Amino acid sequence: NFDSGDCDDQCGVPLGDNSSCADECGVPNGDNTLCADCHGVPNGDGEIDDCGVCGGDSTSYETFDVIDVVVLVGHILDHTDGACLDYNGDGVLTIVDVVQIVGLILNTSARISDASEVTLSRDANSLVLDADGFVGAIEMTLSHGNNFEIEFNGSSMVSDYRTAGNYTTLIVVAPESGKLFTASSDFEIEDMMAANADGELEVILPVAFGLSAAYPNPFNPTTSIDLNMSKTELVSVNVYSITGQLIETIHSGNLSSGSHTMTWEASHLSSGVYFIKAATSSDVVTQKVMLLK
Repeated sequence: NFDSGDCDDQCGVPLGDNSSCADECGVPNGDNTLCADCHGVPNGDGEIDDCGVCGGDSTSYETFDVIDVVVLVGHILDHTDGACLDYNGDGVLTIVDVVQIVGLILNTSARISDASEVTLSRDANSLVLDADGFVGAIEMTLSHGNNFEIEFNGSSMVSDYRTAGNYTTLIVVAPESGKLFTASSDFEIEDMMAANADGELEVILPVAFGLSAAYPNPFNPTTSIDLNMSKTELVSVNVYSITGQLIETIHSGNLSSGSHTMTWEASHLSSGVYFIKAATSSDVVTQKVMLLK
């Protein structure tokens, strides 16, 4: 008995060659998956890179989480390489990569607007952040004495630091306004960078302790002078005669970090040279003024 169906190909065509129903991979009645690349394109050239990304360049993962940020911050502070963490593909790990990855994790379209500037102020040995929006990351280098330690006080996604000799580099990721950290001793900010996904932010740093030039000088009977406080602490501002005698106290007590204008009225004194001296527990500055009546 002969059944003509015995001569049909897989497409049901008598004496056929399976081509009439073959998919793009040449598979009869196939679904184009046998020869599809990682994008699902039949006979395509898309390949999975070393980071598990289809069509990637082996510099970054497709998705990230907070653990990736922690690892990345550690690599930056240790000056080491981390595979698949160079999100912008520039060949070096920086807080720019941190900021862009944080944006992916937090979903930038759903959070508050980005900050345009960052202000840092001192409160004794603490550093306080004030920002007008979201800050992606802050990196800074501090100089200090021996046996220096930092305790992070504020809220952030990730905070970490490394100390080498008399220098400390720290990174704070997605910090909230308020106290960033408290140090075990005094420090100076040597280098500073804050950034968002759009780039680097303007940073207003604490001013150095000191007195501005008095104005007017010579004066009669009042003169004004600015006292710049690098941190919040006790300060005395006194006036002395040329012989070193204490003439008057302009201020005595706590002052916050920043600039403070003080005016001295000397109508009750005779003409001559006087010295305005500002002193804290660690700093002393003096300004010479002349009263001319």
